[in-house]
Amino acid sequence: MEAAVKVAEDVHVGAPPGPLSDWVMRKVHFHGFAGLPTARGVSVKSPEFSCFGHQWLVVLYPGGGRLEGSKEGHVSVYLHNQSPESIQAYFKFVLKHPTDQTKRSFETGYAIQSFVAREGKGRHNFAKRETVLTYLNNGTLTLEVHLRSHKKAESNGYVPSNPCSGNLLKGFNNEEMSDVTFEVGGEVESAANRRKRGKTITTRFHAFHAILRLNAPSLSDMCRPGDEAAVPINGVEPEVFKMLLYFCYGGKVSEDELEANAKAIIEAADRFEVINLKLQAEAVLTEQTEVTVDNMLDNLLYANSKNLALFQEKIMDFVAENGDRIVGNVSFDDVPGNLISDILTAVARGKRSISESAPEDDLKFMRVGELRKQLHDKGLCIDGSRDAMIALLGENSASDETGALET
Repeated sequence: MEAAVKVAEDVHVGAPPGPLSDWVMRKVHFHGFAGLPTARGVSVKSPEFSCFGHQWLVVLYPGGGRLEGSKEGHVSVYLHNQSPESIQAYFKFVLKHPTDQTKRSFETGYAIQSFVAREGKGRHNFAKRETVLTYLNNGTLTLEVHLRSHKKAESNGYVPSNPCSGNLLKGFNNEEMSDVTFEVGGEVESAANRRKRGKTITTRFHAFHAILRLNAPSLSDMCRPGDEAAVPINGVEPEVFKMLLYFCYGGKVSEDELEANAKAIIEAADRFEVINLKLQAEAVLTEQTEVTVDNMLDNLLYANSKNLALFQEKIMDFVAENGDRIVGNVSFDDVPGNLISDILTAVARGKRSISESAPEDDLKFMRVGELRKQLHDKGLCIDGSRDAMIALLGENSASDETGALET
């Protein structure tokens, strides 16, 4: 009789894949497809988008790619992993007719693919260009990008996350952990009529100077560690100052709070150099503001006064698209000269397809989001007018070239 076999624990080489996620679908719109360049090998790139912790973009060749196997008269399309880490994922492109569901849908189907950093996967001959032109919706080509990947396998052990941000928030407005005090309120501009001022009850806030020095430089300059007297802060509502201070300690200001106090937060964050909070509030203000012929000029002058480049870009786009309604109805006599240049840029950019990315060295046509991303990636200040951002990137590129020549 054979001896019984005792089965021991399995041995694993590498980490086993987790369960497959659900499919995630993103629509990518290429506006003005018929006007995109049709020369072979000329691409149009989508903005980057996030999925499964990676950054992706779609690269479209309206006139076909140059790779071996690409046929004349066919559209090529590829999905690129823009993150520095590789990922294994299933993906497919789907093109549907916008109105006639009985018409054939074009779909790529792939087994799991390994996307290394900055590499693309796709179809050389996705569909004939003449056919794609019949699948446009008001001139727009809409591609569905479907992705799914393996979820991370659950670890048998529990590993806690870094507690730093949570510990910092424990010190928020904690008198025992603070070395400076602010007295906020007293006189605040009325939101309904900025010429009027109202009295408010003052509120005391406590903070640690080193945190302010890192996150609100102008506020930290108003005090010194250990000052016994409270520093008076006028012109800011206590509730808005509380949000600003909370943000400096690593807290998050909710979407509702940003929407309800966008301009007040921008005012305070701009005053005390809490740049990221200012830009968050600006993004909300840009999204919620409907630009019209009647309010366009007031919004433009306000955006310019606070260096709200994203908000200003939205207004400039409105001007470029509605010039016939604006001419004769709006006076630009009081508009600073630098804004006229921005308006002309918006008009020129409007003549290009908005799905066509600007060349990497053509800063003057870049969207504000692209300019800010480049500045952020280089560790440069992202707060400033459009002209200031372009100038800063230009200076940085020149210094990089000089350094390369010296080495």
